[in-house]
Amino acid sequence: MDKEGPNSEGSVRNRALHRAGSVAAIGGVIAALVQTAIDPGIPDDPREAIRHAAGSRLLATSRLLDVAAFLLLLTAVAIVTGTFSQERAKGWARAGVAMFAVSAGAGAIATMVVGALPDVAKAWADGPAGLKAGYVAAFDALSNVSGGIFAVSWMALAMFGLLYAAAMRAEGTFARWPPWVSMASAVSALTALVLGTGFQLDIAFAFLVLGLLLSYLVIVTLGVRLWRSGRARQPAASRPQSALPAADTTGNRA
Repeated sequence: MDKEGPNSEGSVRNRALHRAGSVAAIGGVIAALVQTAIDPGIPDDPREAIRHAAGSRLLATSRLLDVAAFLLLLTAVAIVTGTFSQERAKGWARAGVAMFAVSAGAGAIATMVVGALPDVAKAWADGPAGLKAGYVAAFDALSNVSGGIFAVSWMALAMFGLLYAAAMRAEGTFARWPPWVSMASAVSALTALVLGTGFQLDIAFAFLVLGLLLSYLVIVTLGVRLWRSGRARQPAASRPQSALPAADTTGNRA
């Protein structure tokens, strides 16, 4: 009798899961980049900001893309985390995905808060002159709250970068550069938080964008790795250690 049936069925499911994770990684990064491109932004001055939000039609769309990106990226990272085979790597990866879940959750909450700003702005535009100051104060308060929650999200994302860098190094099947890029993204995000919240310097935004782009690069790399593992034939039962194809550094063929 053929005893490989269940293994073959499990292999098909694993390949499908890896491909789904790859699509989620690439799709999440694309959604995040499109959101950044169409984001109308909010000026620092509360009166100018509420006037800008009242006339903007892209703010709600950009927030919807932001939430979609968070969910897709979290799905991809969760699937990648399940592919680590070394015990030390598994521990680091699990801690990393926990931090990414905090980052995605905080980011989604902050995004929903920002998504409420157009409603406040519309009420300000339609309201009587005597109430406009109250709407401006409410708008400014919501904007500040969302900024604080986003800071939590970026801090958790930085921790994810450090933890996942350790996981990739412990796994031993990654190229040398992804862990370093992951660490660089964490350092950039932490630098942005220090310069932005501690010193109120404009250059903090450049470090934040750099950190986000580097983290996207890492996630795209993980997505490509998942796709390749989904296309590859599953290894024989005598080599069950890794859920992803490892680089053979010995020159031997299976």
